[in-house]
Amino acid sequence: MVNAIKMLAIVLAALVLVACASSAQTGNSPNYSETALRERARAHSDLAAAYFQQNKYEIALTEFTEATKIDPTYSPAYNGLGLVHAALGEDAKADANFLKAIQVEPNSSEAHNNYGSFLCARKRYDESIPHFLAAVKNPLYATPHLAYANAGICSARKNDLKSAEVYLTKALQIQPLTYSAAYQLADIQFKRNDINAAKLTLQNVLIASPTPESLWLAIKIERILGGRDNEASYALQLRRQFPGSEQTSLLLSGQ
Repeated sequence: MVNAIKMLAIVLAALVLVACASSAQTGNSPNYSETALRERARAHSDLAAAYFQQNKYEIALTEFTEATKIDPTYSPAYNGLGLVHAALGEDAKADANFLKAIQVEPNSSEAHNNYGSFLCARKRYDESIPHFLAAVKNPLYATPHLAYANAGICSARKNDLKSAEVYLTKALQIQPLTYSAAYQLADIQFKRNDINAAKLTLQNVLIASPTPESLWLAIKIERILGGRDNEASYALQLRRQFPGSEQTSLLLSGQ
């Protein structure tokens, strides 16, 4: 799985720009209208997101916290706090804030997806998958393929390959260029000895977004199929692009 915190950070940049549907509280500023309070909370969250992307976690925490004070029902602010605390290794605080984000906006697909990713990264697989599935229930969710991909990756991690294949296939049906889903599905197909299907599934990944893992899988596929030229090409690409990777070490050791 891609690094969990990086994956969450990508989602954050989009989620803080979306206004929540829940009603705003008046917070500590009774002279402001609910709309104005929501806009102020969003502005602080946008600023916090920018600092988070720059790894300036202390400032991000301050800005997200200020947003929750201004509008205690603004889910993206709690979601952001969850991401920052997760990045800092403060799991209890991260957990509490993700849950708060879902409490104030139960239909927040972003909060469900981020919390699911947080749980999966900590091997809390059985807890994580229901949150991914909750995320895709919202018909307004802009990126359901990401939640399906996460559900598939997490299912594979707990060795539920049947469910993993279902979720990964759904992700690719929605967005064929979901490379994380394509790699994971190809790996499952390879493990069940469906080599030709694995090669076909992996093609787009190798063209657009090769990783050490996908190149190593391609090498193993070509060895079985007898594609020596392709195997040599992938091996050269692996050595040149990822010389320090575990997969390159395996290749150089003769595996």
